[in-house]
Amino acid sequence: MPTVVELVVYAVIGLFGANAVPHFVKGITGERHMTPMGPESSAVANAVWGSVNVLVAGSLAWVYRDAVEPATLAIAFVAGTAMAVGLASYWGGED
Repeated sequence: MPTVVELVVYAVIGLFGANAVPHFVKGITGERHMTPMGPESSAVANAVWGSVNVLVAGSLAWVYRDAVEPATLAIAFVAGTAMAVGLASYWGGED
């Protein structure tokens, strides 16, 4: 049975993993997009920020690899999906 800490860590892994995708894609396609470094960050900044997000998610997954169970993977999936839907709704202008 996963601990509360492991469940929280896997939620964070899902959030960082989902957040990595749009930044990395914007970066490698040469588009500007918001990052913590500014509202109109360069494509390079987005590629780097997306890579940092992957690094955080991957590092946490490696450190907590012994906690991989159906419950922790489900939490990561739900958190990642929530982040993806939230970002799609925000950037798509949908209510």
